[in-house]
Amino acid sequence: MSPLSTQTLFYHQAANNYGGNYLSVDGGVVWSDNVLGAEGGASDTLLLLGLSGDVSGEGGRSDYHLSTNLAFLKYLSGSFPTRPVGFLDGLVAFKIMPEFISWIARATYSQAQINIYAPASPQNLVSLSYITTGPRFKVRPTLRTSVQLDALYSYLNTSSYSYVNPSSGSFQYTNFDNHRYGGNLTIDRAFSDIAKLYLKAEYEKVEFKDTVNNNNFSIATAEGGYNLSDARTVLDLAGGYSRLSVYDVLTTVDSIAGERETLKTEEFKEPTWKVSLSRLITPTQRLGLHASQQFIDAAAAFRLGFDQPAPTIAPPLLGTGDAYLQRYYAVDWHIQGARTGLGISLAKLTSHYLITTTNANDSDMKIANAALTRQLSPVLKGDLVLSYERVNQIGTLAPGVTAQSSTGHGLIADLQWQVGAHLGVRFLYAYSSWGGVATNQVGVIASWAFITPQANTAQALPALSPISPVSTLAH
Repeated sequence: MSPLSTQTLFYHQAANNYGGNYLSVDGGVVWSDNVLGAEGGASDTLLLLGLSGDVSGEGGRSDYHLSTNLAFLKYLSGSFPTRPVGFLDGLVAFKIMPEFISWIARATYSQAQINIYAPASPQNLVSLSYITTGPRFKVRPTLRTSVQLDALYSYLNTSSYSYVNPSSGSFQYTNFDNHRYGGNLTIDRAFSDIAKLYLKAEYEKVEFKDTVNNNNFSIATAEGGYNLSDARTVLDLAGGYSRLSVYDVLTTVDSIAGERETLKTEEFKEPTWKVSLSRLITPTQRLGLHASQQFIDAAAAFRLGFDQPAPTIAPPLLGTGDAYLQRYYAVDWHIQGARTGLGISLAKLTSHYLITTTNANDSDMKIANAALTRQLSPVLKGDLVLSYERVNQIGTLAPGVTAQSSTGHGLIADLQWQVGAHLGVRFLYAYSSWGGVATNQVGVIASWAFITPQANTAQALPALSPISPVSTLAH
């Protein structure tokens, strides 16, 4: 559960510290007393170079949006290869015929855990690089009705350095690279400037490069919903039905000659639903509620996290190519004065893998975060973040096998010094414990902002909005 090896530190910084368009180059050094996150783990010094911010723009021949907190880490003692950590999600829409045809390109980078019951140290992570492209067609049959059709192709590249023996440098790969083909159709009917009804149909087929260890699958969904968005409230209610088809599943059947193995397609049908509310209950308090059920896989789940109207917790992902039924509940409360902000988030996530041979991966996660921010002076700001996580295995297990469970907690404390209009320095201490094994990290990170944040004043925190700055809905 090392903060610089998961999304925890980076997601907190992106969701809470940006006050509008902001983009900076980050560089620094971090010392860790246990880079393996295990008993007797060695210490190492990490150099990092990255890009952080949340920027967007519209108009002309293209629209774009970028949310990022990505850094390359170099281990000076050679504990692990240099690799990126954190996240990046970028979207560009090139307008071929404005208001009618555009070409979209989206790139996402994230990481998932190979074993969610072990610490998220570098040898237990798989990197997900997700590229999507295709045409987008928009028409407006009436002034209040719009129709959007996306025809999409995606490619997912996975890579990991899961060390079998760190001292010898031998490692194994986790590989679920795949191609994806699909489309989305959305019909909106506006009642006013702030309220609309919509119908949505989505289809995606996933074809793996390695079909020995992975099963191709497709997900088809149809749903309808209601959306309300104004200066204080973002509400999205949706319901529908989804079908997951998993191809070439190895199954044993009875025949005249006895039992034999065959390949067949298994189908699962479930209702899908979503309730998402973010509300400024006072000018200084925001409440976010979220609940949903859907078929999803690890590659797509992270991208959905950027479409929530309130800053929710980014839960750990299991590094597998299998699709699963996800049920998610979260509540987020934030209170903010001119110089002090406090946010508390609680989340529960249940993942159910539907193929009989893989549902030992079923899990139940409970996550809690509390973050305190204080503007100490015009140039100094401090953060204190506490986190707790518990993961329980709930799937069908082999006889005599005990269900796994793990508990972790952590703390991040930092002091941010705004040296000049573009230069900032962050002094960081992080503590994490997973399964009783502790890790301490101390570091300093310098940032050069070439797009500066739009805060209210040098002494004030950014004003609250019902939408998180890390959400694609913000633009």
